[in-house]
Order: sequence, then C-alpha cells, then structure tokens
Amino acid sequence: MHNKFTIVAPIVQDQHGSVQEMLKPFGTICPDTNADNFGFARIDTLHFASLCIFNDVEGGWSLLFEHNIDGSIEDHIDNLIAVADALDGGAFLIALYRHCVGFDGQTLATLRTYMLAHVIKPQAGFISAVGMSRDQIRLDARVYEVVDATLGAAADPMAPGEAQAQVLDALNADPSVAEWQSFPDPGVDLGLLAKLGAVLSLLGNAIGFLVLAIVNLPRERAADQERARPDTDFQLSLAQNEDLIPTNHMLSVVYVHTDAGRQLAKRAAFGLLRNLVTLVFRKGYLGEIDTIHFAHWSFCSDNRRLIFVSNYDGSWRSYLDDFTLKASNGLNLAWGHSVGYPKTWAMLKGGASTGPHFIDFARRSMFPTLVWYSAYPSVSATNISRNRKLRAALIKARNGNTDTSWLELV
Repeated sequence: MHNKFTIVAPIVQDQHGSVQEMLKPFGTICPDTNADNFGFARIDTLHFASLCIFNDVEGGWSLLFEHNIDGSIEDHIDNLIAVADALDGGAFLIALYRHCVGFDGQTLATLRTYMLAHVIKPQAGFISAVGMSRDQIRLDARVYEVVDATLGAAADPMAPGEAQAQVLDALNADPSVAEWQSFPDPGVDLGLLAKLGAVLSLLGNAIGFLVLAIVNLPRERAADQERARPDTDFQLSLAQNEDLIPTNHMLSVVYVHTDAGRQLAKRAAFGLLRNLVTLVFRKGYLGEIDTIHFAHWSFCSDNRRLIFVSNYDGSWRSYLDDFTLKASNGLNLAWGHSVGYPKTWAMLKGGASTGPHFIDFARRSMFPTLVWYSAYPSVSATNISRNRKLRAALIKARNGNTDTSWLELV
C-alpha cells in the first residue's frame, strides 16, 4: 500500500528566512549523498520526499514536508523520528520545527505528535508504480543492470535460448540480486468489490459535478484571468534546482475561490479524478503521459490554497507540454476555479488547453524546492515498468518457460 501526504505547518512570523537558511544547504539528496540530516536514505519505505516553504496573504509562510511512502503514515513518521534520533538525537529536526507555530517542544515524542496533527491527505493523486515497494523498484533496476551487463559482455551473438541460460546463471550468481526470484510482485488489479465501489463513487461524483458545473458556470466565465509572465529572476530561482538528475520536482500552491458552489465543484471534480485513477490508470501511466512517479493535490490554509506536488521525469517544460497536449481536461478538473486560472467551460474545456497561458499560470504558482530526496534517482517511470516486466518474465523462465521474448526488453 502506498501513501502520499504532506505535513504543512505555519511558520512563526518573520522566521521563514531562518527556515530557508537551514534547508538551503541540502538541495537534492540521493541515496549515496552524505549530507542527509533527515536520514531519508535510511528509511526503507520512502520513495520521494521534499521540503519547501510557501507564502499566504492571510496566513503568512508555511513549511511543507512532502512524503511518498510504502505503508501507513503513522509507521512512516515513527521511522522518520527513529532515524532522526539515531542521527543526532533529533536536534536538527526539532530545531527546524521550533520555527513553526504551536511547536515549542524539546523532544522527538512531542514532534511526532505535532507532525501527525499537521498531516494533510490528498484530494486526488497518481502513482505510476502501483503496488511496488521502494525495495522492489530498486531490485528490478538491479536485475536489469545484471541482464544488460551479461548480454553486453558476450563476445559473439547468442541464440535466444543460450542468452536466457547465461542470464539466469548470472542472476543466480550475483549476491546483489539474491532475492530476484522470491521478491513478490503484488500486481495492479483491483478486487471485484473495490471496482464496484469505485464505479458507484464515480457515478455519484459525476452527477454531483455536472449539477455544480452548471450552477457555477456564470461565475466561472466571469472570473478574472491572470496573464502576466512569470518574473525572470523568479524563474531562474526555480531553474537552479531543476534538471540536476533525470527526475524533477514541482511544488505549486494556488489560491482557490472559496464560495460554497465552487468549493463543492472542486471536491466533486477531485472525486472524479480519484475514481478515474483507480479504475483506469493503474497500469503505470496516466494515459499517454509516462513521466510521473508520484503526484497529488491537497487543500490547505482553511481550503483557500490548493497544493500540487509532483515527482516526474524530464524537464519541467516538457512535463507541462505533455499535460497541455494530452491531459488538459484532467488539469482543468483539478485547477479549475483557481484564482487567475485560464478561462474554462464547466471545468472541462479551455483552461490548460490554452498552452502558453496555462504554462505561465503554472510557473507563477510555483515555489522553489529547498530539499528533495529520490530513492532511485536514475530510474525513470518507463524504466520501472520495463524492469517489472523483465523480472516477471525471467522468473517464468527460471520455472521452465521457454518464451524468450523478454529479450526485446533489454
């Protein structure tokens, strides 16, 4: 079971600069990075994590701590606290959160309670590696490396059967993939009851959404649209933390209209997105978009703000271009009724399909990522899908299957 969530805590007035200075030195953290005051690499259930700060006109600055994990939220926070204790007795993490409103504790136990009280669960989201633990993704990647090295080391072309035999021997002899046969793949299929529940929920949300879309149409068409280009210096500050590794991170925080009609419409829209992801997009890709690892939307600041966090492959511009060309209706469902968003019709048409106007809106809504962790920085979403298929085929081969079509995956 995967979980996606954020911990959002308001920062004491005029102390956001101190928080920023504490976080700035870390930047992108990968498993082989030494400067990891958070101990992310020691948490074997953690896929991606990030820390950012964002501003709110009414509420001031807040600290956002994003987590994409295997297992329960409570267990993960327990692991985070235990690792902090082992690193420095929790001194760094406690010092960081003492800049936040309402936390004046001295112990990791009080910090655990504070973190749990500030957890925000997503309204909707997407995971590419459905059901796959961090360890399975890493193991599958290592299996691919062994297979690729074995086939690449051959002096002469081999017949498919010979190649399969050599690969299986290499896997069995390599201690780094000792569990390659026994590590279970949980699969991606839903049970019948889960499918039925998702279908009924989809129908309910669809009816509610259609009604609310009609009710809100006059206000939607009359809403102001922001067309300003993002500030050049601001864009440069974002770009400094992008394209450092093949995968990137995005944090967007926008204002949303707070009248009851548009708030209800957004929740119905997120219900539609949740059910569509559950029923349709469980095979690794979001339709034609094959670059997303984890992404989700959440409300915060008394539902005045909408957070979007995403971990994706490739550049930010190519990522946004993918969405505008291939999934603009989904973006409209999620971001429609946001202040300054390009004009939509019933949260379905227009909006993100306007291209440059939407891209400018998205860029203006972003805040720099101060700390970002990836547990498998060199493995893309398409790699994960390929590696999963490869190991599954090789397990069948070890059990006597003579089909060598898996060679096309290497």
